[in-house]
Amino acid sequence: MPTLAKHLLNSPIATWIVLFMPAPALLADFVGQNRYYAEIMYESGLLATQMMILALAITPAMRLCRNWPAMLKPLRWLQKRRRYVGVASFGYGLLHTIFYIRQTGDAGLIFLDLEEISLATGWIAFITLLALAVTSNDFSVRRLGRLWKRVQMAAYLAALFTLLHWWFIGQFLDQMLFWFIPLVLLQLPRLTQTIKLIRSGGTDA
Repeated sequence: MPTLAKHLLNSPIATWIVLFMPAPALLADFVGQNRYYAEIMYESGLLATQMMILALAITPAMRLCRNWPAMLKPLRWLQKRRRYVGVASFGYGLLHTIFYIRQTGDAGLIFLDLEEISLATGWIAFITLLALAVTSNDFSVRRLGRLWKRVQMAAYLAALFTLLHWWFIGQFLDQMLFWFIPLVLLQLPRLTQTIKLIRSGGTDA
């Protein structure tokens, strides 16, 4: 039994099932109009954001917990599956976008909506997640080589535009702060180090 449990825990299929468990219910509720459109949009957007933040938080959390072996073990497990989590973020972002397109139902209105900064930022976040998802496979890793890690840094751009999208929508801002503040705090050491390197380079020049 322990061997079977370990096999299931490490199975990619099991990971995908867990990550996408909420998706069928969201689709059923949207198609069957069982819930308000605003509720479904909020939930799909929140899931996309949660997955994105989880993917971005793993590495800084490992640095923070490097002296705590009990915390490092589950974080290492998550790190090996970080690409899955990132793709899941795109998956829920895709659902969020499909729901919006289906509800709007008119390409002209969708293009007009791009004039609204609240929606334009959402589209930028989605397109960035799309680029990340397309390159989140072993073939892209081999093909891009060292450039792959730089491409994946666009995840921070996706997070920024997701934050702006949520901010300009102007609803559930307490939830936005609840999810983004921990990510910002985890990233502060890296940001501080980057600023020091930039200043050092400027001084040397």
